[in-house]
Amino acid sequence: MQASIIIPTKDRLHVLDETLIALSNAAEGIDVEIIVVNDSKTTKPRPQAGGIPIAVIDNPGNGVASARNMGASVAASECLIFMDDDFLIERKHLLNAMEYARKEPNRVYLFDWSYPPQLVESMKDHHFGRYLIRYGFTSLRGWLSGEWGDDEVFELKGGASYFFAINKSMFVLVGGYDERFPHAGAEDYDFVSRLRRLGVRYYLDKRMTIYHNEKDRLDPMSFFARKRRNGETIAKAIELGYPELAVEYPLAKRAALSVLSRIKPAILWVQSAIPNLPVWDGAYFRLTNLLLAIYFFEGYSTKEQ
Repeated sequence: MQASIIIPTKDRLHVLDETLIALSNAAEGIDVEIIVVNDSKTTKPRPQAGGIPIAVIDNPGNGVASARNMGASVAASECLIFMDDDFLIERKHLLNAMEYARKEPNRVYLFDWSYPPQLVESMKDHHFGRYLIRYGFTSLRGWLSGEWGDDEVFELKGGASYFFAINKSMFVLVGGYDERFPHAGAEDYDFVSRLRRLGVRYYLDKRMTIYHNEKDRLDPMSFFARKRRNGETIAKAIELGYPELAVEYPLAKRAALSVLSRIKPAILWVQSAIPNLPVWDGAYFRLTNLLLAIYFFEGYSTKEQ
């Protein structure tokens, strides 16, 4: 078997189906297995993609770190490919990832990503969509603005697990993902840090671009909840020995965010009441940035409770 493809998922049935259809088409004629690890207690994926057998297993541990570890534990191939449940993979992506893992086992290669063009176009119709476009949330380059290299392939300081291949022997050697992380986010920072201590380096191949099909997460409340979870997982990372991730809040700012947290429902109401017109985008964007700061602060502050 050439590769085991591991996909953690939770309550995203429609998006997952689109991911699996694209993946099944990409993997046609390639000897791979697809392992979907279900983290939900309320929904059960029933893959409709044909051609490639898809195993669905439930994850009793809960959390993306434990889901990835569970998938790896049952994988039959030496080549593990981890991917998120909302990426649309083509054949060239799959073959290149497998080739990188085979030829350069001490390097991890990530590919560029962006939202599908038709999704970006539809986002222009509402102010939160315009907010995401304005601040670069629709592409990897927007997230990595300070680290974006000029070369087609360049080394990264960090890494993520949205789509990459690694040899199972290396995954076992590093100890897999740390299941103490409650949510996705800093578990990648920890995983990459431990791999680096083993001499593994991370690279980005800009020649390969995959579509990030996040169409079910384009509402403000979903985004705010993710920001809060991000605060929680950063707080956990600090607790587990990564003080460099600490966010320093001056006393005045901490007091202000504490007050704003208490009146958050009123701020949300004002934000939702802003007319969906481009002329109002400036006010909408400023309130959205404020709310993101509040939600992160709430999650991050759990380390002190």
